[in-house]
Amino acid sequence: MSTKTLYIIGNGFDLHHGVGSRYADFGKYLEKADPETYDAVDQYFYIDDSFWNEFEARLAHFDAATAIEDASDFLMPYGAEDWSDAGHHDYEYELDRIIRKISSTMRSRFADWVRQLQIPPLTQSGVAPLPIDRSGVFLNFNYTDTLTSVYGVAPARVLHLHGQARDATSQIVLGHGWRRTEADSLNHRADPEAMDTRVWQGNFIVDDYFAKTFKPTEKIIQANQAFFSALKSVETVLVMGHSLGEVDWPYLQLVWKNVSPAAQWKFSYYGNPQHTQDAAARMGIEKSRVAFHTLADADAWVP
Repeated sequence: MSTKTLYIIGNGFDLHHGVGSRYADFGKYLEKADPETYDAVDQYFYIDDSFWNEFEARLAHFDAATAIEDASDFLMPYGAEDWSDAGHHDYEYELDRIIRKISSTMRSRFADWVRQLQIPPLTQSGVAPLPIDRSGVFLNFNYTDTLTSVYGVAPARVLHLHGQARDATSQIVLGHGWRRTEADSLNHRADPEAMDTRVWQGNFIVDDYFAKTFKPTEKIIQANQAFFSALKSVETVLVMGHSLGEVDWPYLQLVWKNVSPAAQWKFSYYGNPQHTQDAAARMGIEKSRVAFHTLADADAWVP
């Protein structure tokens, strides 16, 4: 799909339009909808003042040691008087129960939350409409259809990288960006014959958590290679509401490599522009081709 304008849309775009889509909003939803899962998140990640602002990155900081310690109450010694073969796998079952609560169950609750988000019309959000060029293409990091419902952008022009809320069959992608190595495994260099087999298997359950909550960026890029390869005609890149976080850096680098070398870039910022300016500099974009604006400055976003 040849075009001269590419929009990169992040959560700040939805927030600007009055959508309650902060991770902190998900936290409030989770605490009310599933207190047990919320308590598990608090127990194994520790919900402090910064947690929801760093939510995806924090998923890589699962307190595995505490989970193992809690599950160890079910690790009955083989020689115990009340030992029973029926309880042989209780330790692994308990560790798996904990892992499922903070991985698959939490992700399921997250998808439920995403799909119930309300998108107010411009008349209710109280913001000036942005001069969106509907003939452009849109790389959308959001799950919502704000572009379509508010600005009438054709769905075919929008690539939802991490899933689409209004499509019940679409997988909602959520995860951290920590690429673990073999050396990070709890069983690395361990001797299985010298270990309790239940502990050995339990360590694999913990390893599986990190694998399942890793955002599969490379697979997503591979699946959408045609989109990125078709950006060579792009002369203007408008980055609206994206935090430029590390977990999404591979996508941004790929855009930079594929658009016209002379492309002009505009980045939105909220509050202090320094973080956004630093990120643009790391991408290697010449200062003469970069501008920074708030989304509130609607006139600045004319392509």
